[in-house]
Amino acid sequence: MEEDLIRLPGFTDIHIHGYGGFDTSDGDPGGLISMARGLRGCGVSSFLPTTMTIPGDDIYRVFEAVMKAKDTAAEDPDCANILGIRLEGPFLNPARAGVQDSSCCLLPSDGVKLVDDLEDRFPGLLKVIDISPELEGADEFISRYSSRYVLSLAHTAADMDTAARAFCLGSSGVTHMLNAMEPCLKRSPGVPGAAFEASGVMCEIICDGHHIDPVVLKMLFKTYGAERLIGISDSMRGAGMPDGIYKLGSVDVEVSGGRTFYGPGRGLAGSVSDLAAEAKILYHLGISLEDIAKVMSSNPLRHLGLETTVSPGTALYDRDMNFVRFA
Repeated sequence: MEEDLIRLPGFTDIHIHGYGGFDTSDGDPGGLISMARGLRGCGVSSFLPTTMTIPGDDIYRVFEAVMKAKDTAAEDPDCANILGIRLEGPFLNPARAGVQDSSCCLLPSDGVKLVDDLEDRFPGLLKVIDISPELEGADEFISRYSSRYVLSLAHTAADMDTAARAFCLGSSGVTHMLNAMEPCLKRSPGVPGAAFEASGVMCEIICDGHHIDPVVLKMLFKTYGAERLIGISDSMRGAGMPDGIYKLGSVDVEVSGGRTFYGPGRGLAGSVSDLAAEAKILYHLGISLEDIAKVMSSNPLRHLGLETTVSPGTALYDRDMNFVRFA
């Protein structure tokens, strides 16, 4: 009965590469619509398609595809809303690129023309840019664009001082906290320490139980508070699919047992989770429904400056926190 169901706002995923066999970087409007439909079936009411580090020509193709798919999804009640686009790359440290294609990384000092041209051709579509703040030209890049886009520290070897300077210059986010960055050590707190000191900075967390140990997830809630955390999936095309081998960029990624594996070291390559599944994990860790709603719905919209213009709707869950349907 509906009165026995848990009511939560629809979730917003601001960092998601793929779902259901499709990937943002395919540059395929039809694939993006399929993603939007699949995500709607996971309690997601809106999302930000996210690129990989890909060649410049492919970035333009992705923007064209997202622009087309965005209008189509907005007219389809079975689709999650497409809010815009996120560039995870090319402004990343090649040494910390992970599964990203390091050969396509650009210095921020060389990226101004790309960003300005994307804005001219696709006004308002770009919402988030990931950046490694230690790279040449990063300070100037952050100063130039922080009032226009969310700039988030990512795939970085930055120490605490470098990260703190980036936050002072206007960066306002940390991409998949504790992943693809220096660890937080007792005499070298790194990006996590700088984010702790910078009260306005929002920290993304992948709550799939693989990227961050559940105990550390609870520690992050205690350390930063739910008001400063954003749940993301960082999922790739293998999400919502059977175990097997799936492409992430040019890399073959094995999906097995709810996680990803790539390369000789069997490292993580994004997730195959979704926000409803992650909300269930948080719920069973003792995180309150109020805090889950903040982390999965209101915080990401606020981070994008869309809290007054995007309605998340209402999603229904059973008492074990399995998504049932939208109300």
